[in-house]
Amino acid sequence: MEIDQLNYKCTPQENWQGRTDGIDFSQQRWHQRIQCIDLQHNEIPSVASGAIAFALIGFSSDEGVRRNGGRTGAVNGPAAFRKASANLPVHFNEQTAIYDLGDICCTDGNLEKAQHELAKLVTSALHKGLTPLLIGGGHEIAYGHYCGINDAINPEKSVGIINFDAHFDLREKESAGFSSGTGFLQIANDCMQSGKTFNYLPVGIQKNGNTQALFLTAEKLGVSHIPAALFVSKGQEEVLAKIKVFIDSVDHVYLTICMDVFSAAFSPGVSAPAFTGIYPDHFFFSCLELIMTSGKLISMDIAELNPVYDEADRTAKLTAAIAFQLLSAN
Repeated sequence: MEIDQLNYKCTPQENWQGRTDGIDFSQQRWHQRIQCIDLQHNEIPSVASGAIAFALIGFSSDEGVRRNGGRTGAVNGPAAFRKASANLPVHFNEQTAIYDLGDICCTDGNLEKAQHELAKLVTSALHKGLTPLLIGGGHEIAYGHYCGINDAINPEKSVGIINFDAHFDLREKESAGFSSGTGFLQIANDCMQSGKTFNYLPVGIQKNGNTQALFLTAEKLGVSHIPAALFVSKGQEEVLAKIKVFIDSVDHVYLTICMDVFSAAFSPGVSAPAFTGIYPDHFFFSCLELIMTSGKLISMDIAELNPVYDEADRTAKLTAAIAFQLLSAN
């Protein structure tokens, strides 16, 4: 693919550094397995049929957060993630490949251009047989990511979006333009224009983080949501059942996780902290397991990692733990 040099930054291999216990596969950590690809000089590797390979892509942008009036700093989220995850132990299959394709960057405040470049990279990675894992950056990552998935798949197939998030992100475009809070309404509008069904399941929604108008917008769009209040013992079976029904209703699943879905005690480094958010406990990871083992997961992202406000790197480490789970299922 052609990459716009103004919107692209490769990841030097030396950025992946960490503890080395040995060279035997059973002793290795992520930094020993990840291969950095400079797309200015090299093509995305093709993956043989049946092989497992992931494309790690950073989205270095918080322009959408700025437009939305949030706390900026997530532009450095991808770098913080790489640092936090370098020492993760390898628990995926020895034949699994992870390629770091670098970052798509938002330059000069041109979010729309960055989203377009991100979409192209996601499409290319999927066409090569890789499963993308994107790291943001603000949740404006979602619109570009979805567009890339949509361009890559058979148009007759449906995509369902599962969004772990305290917010609907169904806001109307404001004077500042599209933002981190408008992505899923943009997707809904695109679906409407193309005659597709808008398949969207927000999980972890906080009543104190969304206006009544946003609940009404979700209702008008036919969007059913799972509130954070259900993430208690008596609500867990209902949560899993709702996620399963949603998965069964679509051909592909796009998973997006906004780090503000979690309680600020565990995830302080975000644009808009949720002090009553869900816990990153065994039940949350059970939800991920249900999605990961469905056979329908096509692409993933983790958004809103903001190292400026990340006390003791808690959010970065939690982001790394989630990525560990997502890439270690095989």
